[in-house]
Amino acid sequence: MIQARWLIIFFAVLGMTIPSFAIDLSLGGFPSYMRTRARYLSNATFMNTLTPADGMVVGNDDNDDQIFFVDTTLRLTPQLGLSDAVTIRAQVDVMNNGIWGGRSSGFFGDTDTGMGDSVVLSDLRPNDRFRGAILAGSKAYDNNAGYFSVRMLHADIVLPNNLGFVRIGRQPFDWGLGILANGGHDPKSDLGFVVDRLLWLKSFPAGPGTFTLVLVSDVFSGGSGPFSGSGTGYDIAAAAAIYNQQVGAVNMTVGGYAFPYIHQNNIFSSANGSYGWDLDRTALYAGMLALKADSWSFNYEVQMFGGGTLDTPLGANGANFPIKLGYAFNMAGRLEYYPSMMAQVTTIGLEGGWAQGDDGSTANTVEGNALPFSPAYNVDNLLFKHMIPTIYNIEGSVINAYYGKVYANLKLADNLSFMPQVLTAWNHEKVAGSAFDSGAFGSGILPNTQVDSYLGTEVEGTLTWTIYPGVDLDFMGSVVFAGNGLKDLLMASGAERAGDARRATCVAGDTACMGQANPSVGNAEGTAWAVQTRLMVYIDQFIN
Repeated sequence: MIQARWLIIFFAVLGMTIPSFAIDLSLGGFPSYMRTRARYLSNATFMNTLTPADGMVVGNDDNDDQIFFVDTTLRLTPQLGLSDAVTIRAQVDVMNNGIWGGRSSGFFGDTDTGMGDSVVLSDLRPNDRFRGAILAGSKAYDNNAGYFSVRMLHADIVLPNNLGFVRIGRQPFDWGLGILANGGHDPKSDLGFVVDRLLWLKSFPAGPGTFTLVLVSDVFSGGSGPFSGSGTGYDIAAAAAIYNQQVGAVNMTVGGYAFPYIHQNNIFSSANGSYGWDLDRTALYAGMLALKADSWSFNYEVQMFGGGTLDTPLGANGANFPIKLGYAFNMAGRLEYYPSMMAQVTTIGLEGGWAQGDDGSTANTVEGNALPFSPAYNVDNLLFKHMIPTIYNIEGSVINAYYGKVYANLKLADNLSFMPQVLTAWNHEKVAGSAFDSGAFGSGILPNTQVDSYLGTEVEGTLTWTIYPGVDLDFMGSVVFAGNGLKDLLMASGAERAGDARRATCVAGDTACMGQANPSVGNAEGTAWAVQTRLMVYIDQFIN
């Protein structure tokens, strides 16, 4: 009812505004679109490591690992130009990953054992509960999400007398390549970092270039927190500095930002919501470099996070048990070449990235696995979008891993293009677990789990057919050739999930049953694969 009231108010305001102001359904790189996807995934979860009996215990009728479903997203991005100096911008999810239905050998949400688990993306708005797979536990779905939500709503104000620019309200946070701060520009991706923020920006001439200073103050209660949580939080003040200069034929941009004090409550919570972990104080820093010429470009970004403590209620009698945060890093670089001599090849790209893992060497200290790549960052569509987040139960993509990939964009005809890519990944640490992904959050990876270095290689191709200007139909195929590292992670996840499910069926007071060890599981399948059909309708191109 609350969501319906918001919907009525929103369209009433739009209707009253139309006679007075121009409405433009675009938002500075955030398009309005409708996306419908049909997806089939096989061997992409821990289910194929279980026996049929354990498959039934965790809520499955067998140990088969096949998932199929269809979902639709309808996202509108209106903006109201009140004057040359004031614009109100919004982004509205009329429907966000609404599930049509599907079948799966995994499970989605509640089961007879009470073991909530899995889904392909944590931001689903299901109109029926399908039994899916991928992200686990309390993140699987949100019964209260409904079909209408205001994702962004902010005012952009150009201050008089050349005093700069102010943006206030719920807004995207973008930086560099977007490996951490990614507002979710790409309509083929999901999620993104949105924060309730007051921002001031001012540019100054600086020799042959331009220097830009940005000051922000954030609250995390309504937007998304920086570390996967939904609890309230804040940073007192943060700043970014960016310098841009044309150097010959190359445009160069360098920049850095600093969040010296971040506090956030409930960055993680137990599956039943009985306890949460608070981020007492930490800091976040980043740097970026972008070089752009007519025939090539290079982009690099590095993030550093750490310091402070996590306050957890895991001590005696529920007392706070502090966990120190050591410094964790992630980084990525991308080099693209745009050949002019080959009409069929528009782009050749090389990319690599690293998200630090935790080796568990220091008790009560987390050095890695605390800073995964943003789930809105497009690395690939199976290994880092689905399999790794499932295993670690962290809403990210590159976690405890480093990778390299090569790709190309090929123009096959005026309305037909093809993008092949090959990605190879390795575990950064052979000890996979840390306090951020331990069994306390319902994941399948216990601390001190030993894994092999080589994760696997993924081969993927996307064929895009432009049916009509603004209407694209994509056909995608992904195959992951699992290495021993990925198999080890799947087997550890399967053993822990099956053990948790068995213990959940124990009679109260049966300490022997509750203390039973995790079962042994079989070997994981050596190949995971997925096919996807994706229809993209870009509404902006029809209206403008």
